[in-house]
Amino acid sequence: MAKTAAKPKAKKKASAKASTKTTKAKKAPAAKAPAKGSTASEKMPPRATRGGSKDVPKIKIKKVSRAVTRLVEPGSQVDCMHCDERVKFQAKMRHQQVICNVYEKNKWLRVEHFHADCYKLAKQPFGKPID
Repeated sequence: MAKTAAKPKAKKKASAKASTKTTKAKKAPAAKAPAKGSTASEKMPPRATRGGSKDVPKIKIKKVSRAVTRLVEPGSQVDCMHCDERVKFQAKMRHQQVICNVYEKNKWLRVEHFHADCYKLAKQPFGKPID
């Protein structure tokens, strides 16, 4: 039994010696340059750039006013555009509001807030609200 007990101690000494040795880290191989006469852009598909590209068509998105229905959150400090009353948060009553992003001539101008009932009374000026 003395022999089996000695083996674990020997392994610990061997591992301690191995941990004290310092080894040099191998350098990662350098990236290969493209073959002479070819460029990386020939292999890659064209990407859209800020100014546009000859290969990529420029897509124009028309910005339209839109409305969404959301719950009134605590700390809301906005007035209804229809009735000019504060859109208030009440903990027991989960009121909803309609928030509208208003665009004119494809440029954003403002955000308008309505009570959900007031938006219906105003005949939905910015379309049916998206839930």
